[in-house]
Amino acid sequence: MSLNIISANHLRTGLNVYFIQDEAGNRWDTDFTKASIYDPEEISEAFGQAQQDMDNNIVVDCVIVPVDKNHIPLTTRERIRSSGPSSKYGHAV
Repeated sequence: MSLNIISANHLRTGLNVYFIQDEAGNRWDTDFTKASIYDPEEISEAFGQAQQDMDNNIVVDCVIVPVDKNHIPLTTRERIRSSGPSSKYGHAV
């Protein structure tokens, strides 16, 4: 069974963010370990809800990211993205 999380970029900051659905509602966080994990049967509905934030100009480039049971992305690209910016920018420079 494949597990997935949903990733995007926050429109104002450009940071990688991850979709969370819980009793507080839908939100985004920069910590990928907080992301909601979806089974294949659940991902389409969750992705549709995440895309609403794209339509409302909160995030851009929503993507489905395959992960293992510990939230670790399976692709090299997403493992790099989940570790944060690879170069300094903004106030960190």
